[in-house]
Amino acid sequence: MGLPVKIDSKGFTLIEIIATILLVAVMGALLFQYFGESFLRSNRPMERLNQTLKLQQVIENINEDYERSAKTEAYIDNILRINIGNEGSDQDNPFGKYKVVDNHFIKFVTELETPITAGDPKNILKVTLENEMNSAMTIFFTTQ
Repeated sequence: MGLPVKIDSKGFTLIEIIATILLVAVMGALLFQYFGESFLRSNRPMERLNQTLKLQQVIENINEDYERSAKTEAYIDNILRINIGNEGSDQDNPFGKYKVVDNHFIKFVTELETPITAGDPKNILKVTLENEMNSAMTIFFTTQ
C-alpha cells in the first residue's frame, strides 16, 4: 500500500479565471449602461461654468465702460447701445464674444416691464447677452 499523494493547489484553475473575467465583463457592461452618460459628459458642467464666467467678464467690461462715462441719455443711446450691438446679432468685439438678445429701452409701469413709446425718456437700457451654451445674463443701465 502506498502513501497518499498530497496535491498542493496554489493558484486558480482555468475555469475559475474564465468565470471571473466573464463576471467582470458583465458587471462592467451593466455599470457602463447605468453610469455611461455621466462618464461621457462629465466635463459639461465645467465647460458651462467656463462659458458663464466668460459671459460675466463681458458684462463686467460693458459695465466698466458705462461707469467711466457721463451716464447721460445721449451716451447710453448713441454710444453704449451701439457698441453693444443690435438685438439678435453675434458680437466679437473689445467687450468679448456674445450674442445680443435684448438691447432696448424700457420703463416700468406698476412694477411691470414695458417698452417705451414715443416721447418717453430713454433712461433705462435693458441688455441681455447670451453665450454659446445659451446661458443668458441681463443688466440694466440708467441715466443719472
